[in-house]
Amino acid sequence: MRVSIRSGLIMLLAAGVIPTASLRAQAPVAKGKGAASAPPATKGPVAPAARPDLPPPALASLNQVLATVNGEKITRTDLIDFLTRYQVPPLSPDQIYRDAIETMINTRLVGMFLARQRVAVPPEKLNEALAQLERDLKADGRDLQTALIESNQTMDDVRREYTDRLRWVEYLRLKGTDAELKKFAASHKDLIGGTQVRVSHVFLNVPTGATPAEKEKIRQKLVAIKKDIVGNKISFAAAADKYSEDPANTKGEDPAKAEKLGGDIGYFGLNSGIVDEFANAAFALKPGVVTDPIETGHGYHLIQVTDRKEGEPIDFEQKKPLILQIYAAELQKQILTAERKTAQIDIKPMPADLFAPPPQDAAPLAPVNPTPKADTPK
Repeated sequence: MRVSIRSGLIMLLAAGVIPTASLRAQAPVAKGKGAASAPPATKGPVAPAARPDLPPPALASLNQVLATVNGEKITRTDLIDFLTRYQVPPLSPDQIYRDAIETMINTRLVGMFLARQRVAVPPEKLNEALAQLERDLKADGRDLQTALIESNQTMDDVRREYTDRLRWVEYLRLKGTDAELKKFAASHKDLIGGTQVRVSHVFLNVPTGATPAEKEKIRQKLVAIKKDIVGNKISFAAAADKYSEDPANTKGEDPAKAEKLGGDIGYFGLNSGIVDEFANAAFALKPGVVTDPIETGHGYHLIQVTDRKEGEPIDFEQKKPLILQIYAAELQKQILTAERKTAQIDIKPMPADLFAPPPQDAAPLAPVNPTPKADTPK
């Protein structure tokens, strides 16, 4: 698919997922954020060339508070430890910082929610998870004490985080009964069955900082374009070629020979990473119908479905692991939506010295939003 998509969800809890924007989990380190049976990752980024190196921070700055969540602090130490667990794409330092902080906030919010549920964690499950961690470390040629020192953690930290992870597993087991999962599968056939739609769109960018009046002017321009399309004054493809500001609508590097694509972005499914506003609008459409302007993080879209490929019938027993995984993701989305409505969140600006400057001969990082894409809003 030509248009970029956000990476969607990363696995932080054994049977659950935490939404984020652009970070991909490595294998877990000593703190045990991933499945207990996975080998821990070596400290440091998987692909150093893919992101700026972290500078050796001054000891005085390690406790610097970068964000608070309901009074709970996220420090520079927390952020540095978090970033060593993830393979980070070539985004700007500011984008990496925001995405990492938001993901850590989400993790804290889910943890706070689970703590309020008072879900019991069987001691034998916690002990087995910790024993498995030690076995995995040993198989990797490491030991727990060394791993704790390398990750600047204590055994209490490990127990607390494994407890949070196991609490989520227990909560999910209580919520995700077979009856609930069957009900969920019946109402999410397109997602679970793998239905795909082929979509074209006309995209108008909304600049960062645009006023409500400026946004409305852009939206009204799309309203007028839709009127011309519906009135058969112009085809959808011709309107996209004439008005769309999505650079992916042009194929070829030579402007003189570039081919317009009529707004076609190809096929995608609900699990493809397309932002919810765009994907949900597309899957609600009958082929040939044009939406009213749909707002996403970058601007407004007119969307038209040109083809639809129905997914496979859902065999519950065969698809149960997938259904549970998707159910867990949707459940955490619901939890986070509710938690963020009342949460007291304060995010500080990125410290100027957080990232070391890249080597002079290194390729520059991509800007935060190099060119607005239709389905890549923040």
